[in-house]
Amino acid sequence: MQERRGDSPIYSEKRISEINELRTLIFGLELDEGIRLVVSLPGYESGAFAFVTKCDDKYCISIREIVKDKETGKAVPGGKEEWKYFESGESVWEFVSKILKRPLEAYYY
Repeated sequence: MQERRGDSPIYSEKRISEINELRTLIFGLELDEGIRLVVSLPGYESGAFAFVTKCDDKYCISIREIVKDKETGKAVPGGKEEWKYFESGESVWEFVSKILKRPLEAYYY
């Protein structure tokens, strides 16, 4: 889902409202797609974003601390970061389902 504004691409996101929809999207993730989740993990006091992507035959989850943008006041990824790799959609789901912040805040891009 890519839009263009001027010379730079802008990626739009679709909100995921159901847990079952999230699970289906993880299992069917294509190489040019991704999912952004708000998660709760120890060591990330203000929360974290988890970006789920797929590279070749593996899944990758990039976890980034949520920080406030000084100009806009919006929550953005920044600060602390870690990466995790998984062999299957099932192992991604097992990890993600334990750290999802409730209520669900997830987006597909």
